[in-house]
Amino acid sequence: MDLTGIGTAADAVKSVIGMFFPDKTEEEKAKLAATLQLITAQTDINKAQASQPGIHFRDGAGWTCVGGFALMLLRPVIEWGFTIAGHPITLPTIDTSQSNDMLIGLLGLGSMHVYQQVKGN
Repeated sequence: MDLTGIGTAADAVKSVIGMFFPDKTEEEKAKLAATLQLITAQTDINKAQASQPGIHFRDGAGWTCVGGFALMLLRPVIEWGFTIAGHPITLPTIDTSQSNDMLIGLLGLGSMHVYQQVKGN
């Protein structure tokens, strides 16, 4: 009895069935591999950027957000001080809703970085 053709036929049937009913675990593995590749690429970019001397984009964005937040908090105090000095002023209102969200995110990432440095990773 010749059974050599059965293996080839079984592979052909398996590939046809695979076209209609793909293996979910293989799809998930491919998605995870693609995600891991993106994360690795972003990590490499972050390492290269951090190794450069000088002020980075995140540093400038962080200081901009801190300045806006400080002005929002100090605005009433500044206006009060000028009013007591006899020169009442009204400072413009700054919409800091977006910069506050960004500042919170930057502070969170900064604290994660400090935690990693202390932990030794």
